[in-house]
Amino acid sequence: MKKVLSLMIVLVLAVTAAVPALALRQSEDYYVTDETGSLSRETIEEVLSVNYDLEENVGGAQIVIAFIDYFGDIYADEYAVSLFNEWSLSARAMLLVVSPKEGRGGMTVSEELKDRFTEDDINDYLDRYFWDDFDAGKYDRAVTRLVGKLADWFYDEYGVKKPSSGGQGLLAGGSLIGAIFGFLTRNIVVILFCVFIFIVLIEADRRRWRGYHVYMGMPIPRYYPWYMFSSRPYRRWRGPPPPPGPGPGPGGYGGYRSRPRPSGGPRPSSRPSGGSRPSGGFRPSGGGRSGGSFGGRR
Repeated sequence: MKKVLSLMIVLVLAVTAAVPALALRQSEDYYVTDETGSLSRETIEEVLSVNYDLEENVGGAQIVIAFIDYFGDIYADEYAVSLFNEWSLSARAMLLVVSPKEGRGGMTVSEELKDRFTEDDINDYLDRYFWDDFDAGKYDRAVTRLVGKLADWFYDEYGVKKPSSGGQGLLAGGSLIGAIFGFLTRNIVVILFCVFIFIVLIEADRRRWRGYHVYMGMPIPRYYPWYMFSSRPYRRWRGPPPPPGPGPGPGGYGGYRSRPRPSGGPRPSSRPSGGSRPSGGFRPSGGGRSGGSFGGRR
């Protein structure tokens, strides 16, 4: 009985060692599985964007990346083959599996690609675009360069025009300006709509600005778009719009304009004839002034 139990344990350990890839579950991102936390979210998003374009334009082509902790006693390329079969990747898929802690990795391709992208091609691409940055600890750059070049290979090999707005600006070795241009191109409708809404809001605020100064009888200063985000009095103004009519006369909007003095003759006097000021005088009850002016609330 003990011999049978020992034999069963040995068989279980042998099967487990033969298929170590079963321990690695594919992430929800599908195209990138990083159990080491070596890749930034920006890099993962770039790899996903490239794969979305490949799936759509090159008949389901895939470039899958896996970062693992340890390979153990198995060769990296054998691990990659085992993981490829377990994950059931597409007929036009490439899989790269690396371990930053062990400093090694392996790459495999599907049956359809093995005659197009040979083992020599795999080693050449890894040597030219991956290992130097990987060994230097620049994992994001290593992945983006390799994935960008592999994507270019797919488009060239299958005679498909590379999309101009495929989210591959940084991956293919392009500049940041190219990536920004690609983003603007993909979202041009949304951007134009936002610009239109912004212009409408600015114009409405400018009308409120003008109406406030007209109604309060003040000169109209120049309006700037950033006033829309300020806390100026006109932002809280709920008064009626300015009355219709002709534009401002020589005296401007609002205020008081005295009657012009007739030409020639003496200046009229407000005092009664006789030259004496009346004595006594009368002041309204309450002690307040009888005149005054009204200004807007600050």
